[in-house]
Amino acid sequence: MRRRYVYRLNAMDEVESFEVTSDYQATPERAPLFTDRFMEGHTTADGVDIGSRNKRREYMNSRGLVEAQDCEGMWQKAAREREQRSRGSPEQVREAIARAYYQHRKP
Repeated sequence: MRRRYVYRLNAMDEVESFEVTSDYQATPERAPLFTDRFMEGHTTADGVDIGSRNKRREYMNSRGLVEAQDCEGMWQKAAREREQRSRGSPEQVREAIARAYYQHRKP
């Protein structure tokens, strides 16, 4: 009579063996932790299916959209520029206020 055994490492890095029957199905030792399945069933506000990375990327490219995380450097640069502009000389501040007042006062 033939017997079938499976050998594998356990949690303590020791080899363990056990006898299996003919209906034994090996399970993957290291299953992936993350997959693309988190995107399944997602749609945009206008009803377009973006249920995979490729579909989402194509949707965003076709409409000229980008990820918020891709703009992180731009936002920091713009914040520095706004801060520098707000620290202008008193004459520049007066001129900016006068220009804004004049533009809003136009009929």
